[in-house]
Amino acid sequence: MAAAKLLGRPPSHNETPSSTRDHVSAIDRTMWRWANVENLDDFFQRVYMYYQGKGLYAILLGRFLNLVILGFVILFSTFLIGCVDYAAIPDHHALADVVVPQCYARLSPSTVLFLIMFVVWWAWQLLRFIRDIPALKEMHNFYNYLLKIPDSDIQTVSWQQVITQIMAIRETNPNTSRSSPIHLDAHAIASRIMRKENYLIALFNKDTLDITIPLPYLRHKYMFTRDLEWNLSFCVLSYVFDHHGQLRKRFLHAKNRPLLVAGLRRRFIFMALLNLTFAPFILVYLLVYFFFGYFEAFRKNPSEIGSRNYSPFAKWKFREFNELPHEFRARVSTSVPIANQYLDQFPKEKTALLARFVAFISGSFAAVLLLLTLYDAEAFVNFEITPSRTVFFYTGIFGAIFGVARGMIPDEHLVFEPESLLRQVMEHTHYFPNEWRGQLHTDSVRAQFCQLFDYKVSLFVQELASVFLTPIVLGFSLPQCADQVVDFFREFSIHVDGVGTVCSFAQFDFARHGNVRYGAPVKVSDDHYLSKGGKMEKSFLNFKANHPEWEPTDMTGSMYLTKMTAYQHTKHGQPSTRPAEHGQPHPPSTSSAENEDDLGSTRQSSTPLDQTPPPDFAFQRSHFVPTITPSSVEFSEPPTRTTLNQYGVPEGRVPSNLGDSFAKPKPSSLGQDPYASEEEDNLNSEAVHHVPGVIGILNQVYDLNNNPTM
Repeated sequence: MAAAKLLGRPPSHNETPSSTRDHVSAIDRTMWRWANVENLDDFFQRVYMYYQGKGLYAILLGRFLNLVILGFVILFSTFLIGCVDYAAIPDHHALADVVVPQCYARLSPSTVLFLIMFVVWWAWQLLRFIRDIPALKEMHNFYNYLLKIPDSDIQTVSWQQVITQIMAIRETNPNTSRSSPIHLDAHAIASRIMRKENYLIALFNKDTLDITIPLPYLRHKYMFTRDLEWNLSFCVLSYVFDHHGQLRKRFLHAKNRPLLVAGLRRRFIFMALLNLTFAPFILVYLLVYFFFGYFEAFRKNPSEIGSRNYSPFAKWKFREFNELPHEFRARVSTSVPIANQYLDQFPKEKTALLARFVAFISGSFAAVLLLLTLYDAEAFVNFEITPSRTVFFYTGIFGAIFGVARGMIPDEHLVFEPESLLRQVMEHTHYFPNEWRGQLHTDSVRAQFCQLFDYKVSLFVQELASVFLTPIVLGFSLPQCADQVVDFFREFSIHVDGVGTVCSFAQFDFARHGNVRYGAPVKVSDDHYLSKGGKMEKSFLNFKANHPEWEPTDMTGSMYLTKMTAYQHTKHGQPSTRPAEHGQPHPPSTSSAENEDDLGSTRQSSTPLDQTPPPDFAFQRSHFVPTITPSSVEFSEPPTRTTLNQYGVPEGRVPSNLGDSFAKPKPSSLGQDPYASEEEDNLNSEAVHHVPGVIGILNQVYDLNNNPTM
């Protein structure tokens, strides 16, 4: 039982909530619940969601207002569609004269069907809200009584402080101790919270998923929207992980591969048919949600139409292992202004000339109409420029056109330096494909970057198109890579004592996945086991920067920190001595991508260096962390070295201090029993198990419920 593991002792039969509820304080009751957590993954996810939601009352208010907004959208949309006689508006001047009496009884069958679907969805959201209130109260007590963090402080407290408080409970409570088999530190907690997401990050990093559009002229175009993201999460992650959030054991045995691949393909095809069936409902919801959600924002600031944001595909490409959502947002959001400056660098004289022309014409009309309003205020409402179109109408039209046109005119004082700006963007995104090297100033790189950093309107159009393209990708593209997906979970899974089975990249396993081009202390002979672009090495340094007090438990991780520290000191002309402890203060580095020095002094002369190092991502922290760029240390190893196996260690030795991989050199024959463990169930029936229907699709994909579910 997890409680016994957490406490380091077996739970008492008398320790039940019902028998102690009336005899113990709220603090003791909360401590009992903490000590008897059954599912630590779920518990820490709820702890983090509570932190993200900024406390009990903020979460309750946010979810309640979401319910009100959802109900308003349903009722108001139905009223506009079926209760207004639009043909009678020109002849009448009162709302009561154009409202259809008993309109809800006269709705068409299709409208009634849509209304029933959305009402059921709203009722389901309401039940979830009511059901989650007790769990929210328990988490509120946990933060207040055990972590000593009230709701008034949670608005500003850091996640690192929350982790520190959790560790303090473990150290100070007499029933818990360091000898507990449950391993808890910042890395273990992040691994539990992001157990599933780490696999998804790795799938995108390794380009395992085929999300191309199998249509003429679109075969080389990929499509990844929130709709497809949720379907992918359901088809893959819900298939691989059980209801406790643990990876199913059958995925760790090669003999189960044929049945697992067939089951995954069936899930893809089934969800393709389900999405195609409910495509009209999803499309209507998207249109209504976009209209009510963004019309007012665009009306107040028309230039927002031309604003950009990172696509869902880009966000999964940029995100790093064990990087929690708030850390990722803080890192990437800082790159948005610089990314806009970078795109503004490129010459667009034709667009600027047309924009200036349109702005001059529309601005002239708008100015004349405003002057007319100052001369006669009633003309603003009553004077018709064209039949049934007043000054008020045309002022809004010309004002919107003027705002959009002005937003397309570049700043005349910009200095042309696209390469420098893109390097600054990469310092935040940590994304630098090999094909970009030496080409940062070119229009081809700009075009590729625009696919990642697209217009918001374009992203919404893609969401609309995905309603019909998602079934095609699910039905034809993704089934072709089902075997690679199944192999991926077997080859890149590792068991860690006290944590469970996790993605080996997220465990920062340098012995299996270290890339010497990014400074790893051990060379891996098979590139198949390396992360692309030094993703694991960058994630390791980024995690250390976000959690300065964390110490790696694996020897290769400590060696990597030592090497990175030595490189940093050598690069800046400082003594290459590492502080005794990682937590000791250290002056922050000011290195950047633009002043990269020769790195040869950091290695032996027999180790040549790549002549095109990527940018330097400096992690500014007051505590000691390596402030050099993992991707800037691109070492090439000498050709004569000890023969290593696929895990990056000499033959005959233990692959890693972190655990054993589940990948086998030769898969077992299909004739053997594919269900070796007791937890195995029927693989053939799994493909259509837990089908959420359109309600689940709408809820999960479009994030009406942005607050955490406790």
